Amino acid sequence: MTNAKSIFISYRRLTSIDITGRIYDRLVAHFGENSVFKDVDSIPFGVNFRHHLEQEVSHCPVLLAIIDPQWLGVTDDRGRPKLANPADWVRVEIEAALRRDRLVIPVLVGGATLPEDDALPEGMRGLVHRQSALVRCDPDFHRDLDRLIHRIEGVFSSLAIGSTPSTPSSLPAPSLIDELAAALATANKTAQESAIRPMGRRRWLRLAGLGLLGGGTAMAVRQQVPALQTLTPGEVSKAMPALATLPDRIQNALAQGEGAALTPTLEPLDLGTSTSALESPGLATPDPDAPTLGASDSGELYSYESVTVDEFGMGRSQVKFSTPAHKALRLETPIGPVTLRLVSIVGGQFVLGAPATEPGHDPLQPPQTIAAVESFWMSVHPITQGQWRAVAQLPAVSRELDPNPAYFTGNDRPVEQVSWLEAVEFCDRLNQLVETHPDQPGLRRYRLPTEAEWEYACRAKTTTPFHTGQTLTTELANYNGTQPYRQEPVGQFRGTTTAVGAFGKANDFGLYDMHGNVLEWCSSSRDASPGDVWQVVRGGSWQSPPQQCRSAFRSGRKADTRSNEVGFRIVGEAVLS
Repeated sequence: MTNAKSIFISYRRLTSIDITGRIYDRLVAHFGENSVFKDVDSIPFGVNFRHHLEQEVSHCPVLLAIIDPQWLGVTDDRGRPKLANPADWVRVEIEAALRRDRLVIPVLVGGATLPEDDALPEGMRGLVHRQSALVRCDPDFHRDLDRLIHRIEGVFSSLAIGSTPSTPSSLPAPSLIDELAAALATANKTAQESAIRPMGRRRWLRLAGLGLLGGGTAMAVRQQVPALQTLTPGEVSKAMPALATLPDRIQNALAQGEGAALTPTLEPLDLGTSTSALESPGLATPDPDAPTLGASDSGELYSYESVTVDEFGMGRSQVKFSTPAHKALRLETPIGPVTLRLVSIVGGQFVLGAPATEPGHDPLQPPQTIAAVESFWMSVHPITQGQWRAVAQLPAVSRELDPNPAYFTGNDRPVEQVSWLEAVEFCDRLNQLVETHPDQPGLRRYRLPTEAEWEYACRAKTTTPFHTGQTLTTELANYNGTQPYRQEPVGQFRGTTTAVGAFGKANDFGLYDMHGNVLEWCSSSRDASPGDVWQVVRGGSWQSPPQQCRSAFRSGRKADTRSNEVGFRIVGEAVLS
């Protein structure tokens, strides 16, 4: 379900199915059938129900938790409380909504009252601090539902529905594993039922890339796996053979540029391509002393951890992730290889901007809107000085680049004191190099992220001020922590940039340093004009207060500005041939 106005109803079938049915009918009559998710019967056969429920919750701004007098005491067939089971559907639904900071409304029916804190699992205790709604039987039922609907409408009316001009509309990409399971379930229907949508070439390639069709291996990993990469038709003759021949050994990152824990350098690939084979009509052969390109999918999982804290800065949860959906762009330079790692981010819908109630919100900022972004790849951390120096050796496209512009020097620190125009030149030089290597597998275009892409990537499906939760601490990011954001302890002010990924915690998409360290240049659109005088920076810097490090914070700078607060990261696209 991807309707912008979406309501998720969580309830116990055994004890509240009748009253929930009446509530559902009223909501459907008012909001429409496609706007309300009620029953697990709609989950396709073979799909991981936990993943599917969490995905549905992530698409819904509102979750109604129907609580009847027996809700807390319902037991399984062995007499154990159902809520004590982490796999209990009701628990999965409510914990997912609270974790993503959705509007969770306890709906009390049949004379029920809210349970006490200590009666609930830890992940559900936030439920009892939410304002509840009372729904009684006739003659008060419709009057109570009117009040509930009015409250929900207030939530929806605060969101300006529609995608932003700078981002093409795109529905959230479903899980490919769930998509396949749904397709298999459909295939088992009788011939009298609806015909199956043919599996096109692109979908076949996507599933083949997952190891679900035509050989290969689908990988099971702990906790959660971000959606896997999309193989495009233009890549199949190159990327698929390359995956079978990739070396499986990884050497430690060289001291010149990459943190070993984040960006291991792949051993050189033997692609069996001579220098003359890389020449293209109308394109000059690269200078032997200039960097050359190596782009590949490694056979290794990209692993990282994310953390969530409460308003006191205390850790609430820590999750380990692993995904094969990452790429290494390797530049072979005279002083050794430099690797630039990117991770796949599957597009979807999200709420762009901050609510007026968020601390630090500027009323002059654009109002919240529901935006949509297409899938893209993003560098896992800001461009480092080592990466910048390697690309600065490439032939110029529009302007010269200073190979050592940074104020705070260090190969593994983010490059700063580069203008938006110079960041665009960095991308243009990569694109020019890609064009001289048409037989290399990998991404075909690099650019700066749009604002919507940057915020979507930063939030990583969260709606809190930071991807870490309600606040930020200087143990998790590099910013001016002398003025706390909420009730966390007073933090440090380091007065300098730090090595990328130095704090060891990424967001749920695998991106480091999205809050603090350096502000990051963005573009108004995918094809922003160099003639635009003003451009936007996002993310906060080493000297920003926490209010200016929020996921929604934005500020404008002239495109030719150079500052030791401002760097950038890049986005990659798998352009169709």
